[in-house]
Amino acid sequence: MPYLLPIYIILSIFLISKGSDWLTDSLVPIARKLKTSNISVAIILVSVVVSLPEILVAVDTGLKGYQSISLGVVFGSIICNIGLMVGLPAMIKPLTVSKNIIFRDGIFSLVVPILIFAISSGGEINRLHGIALLLLFIPYLTNVFLQEKRIEGSEEALTRDIDIELELIGLDFGHLKAGWLSFMMGSILLLSGAYLFSDQLVNIVRIFDFDPLFIGMTIGALVPSIPNIAAAYKATRRGLSEIAVSETIGSNVFTLLVTTGIIAIIKPVKIEPNWLSFDIPIVMWISFLMFVFMVSGRGISRKEGSILLLSYLATLLIQVLIFL
Repeated sequence: MPYLLPIYIILSIFLISKGSDWLTDSLVPIARKLKTSNISVAIILVSVVVSLPEILVAVDTGLKGYQSISLGVVFGSIICNIGLMVGLPAMIKPLTVSKNIIFRDGIFSLVVPILIFAISSGGEINRLHGIALLLLFIPYLTNVFLQEKRIEGSEEALTRDIDIELELIGLDFGHLKAGWLSFMMGSILLLSGAYLFSDQLVNIVRIFDFDPLFIGMTIGALVPSIPNIAAAYKATRRGLSEIAVSETIGSNVFTLLVTTGIIAIIKPVKIEPNWLSFDIPIVMWISFLMFVFMVSGRGISRKEGSILLLSYLATLLIQVLIFL
């Protein structure tokens, strides 16, 4: 029923946010009990957990036969992350970015959207492409691991960073003691929220006959990103400005490679002409813009943050004008 859609969406936001909170709080202690190295935890878990709401929603809509919504969630989350996880916090307080992040992660985040465009230009992202994208995430992780390992004291620094970063994700009430209970409860809430939300995306497309990609790139991308947007905002307010940028880059790389790869493996995705003429180029452009800002000033100023935020809002406005 259409009048229940807002209620279900609000409920899914709560489930996703609280599930992310309990899940992330539990991961570091659990990993330590399993005797996983801290540096591996920092590299792998941050990339996975930050992107988990988006990947669950994208994969579930793909399984329901709505791959256009899935890709919309992927493309939209990149634009949303840069505009709201980097642009908005930078307007509050200028963000600093280390040289290591710029030339290691930043370049990778610039190249991957170009790779997606090149693959898509053939008119389809097939299963072979999907497998290749998944495999490409391995050298990215390997490169991050090797570079961080060379830095003196990096293991202690990364452990401290992941503790802070995971602590910031989610809602700030109803805390559970970190452990298996919080892990299980967080996983259940996150999965339930993602499933409920993906259902509402499909219902919106069915009831109102909206373009699936448009719904994925707008509502579908924004809601799963809310816990991470809140984390970036809280980190900036606490003076941990680099977290907003590093979290955004890691999430974007993981989303483009892993989420797109899984979607294509489930079922090859047909690429519409307008995706190549507008949607994917927008992802490349805003990724390029953030990289240029990082390189030019070793950070993101308030003015540059406002440009990134306005770019995101302008993209939404153009999409509304085109599809509605």
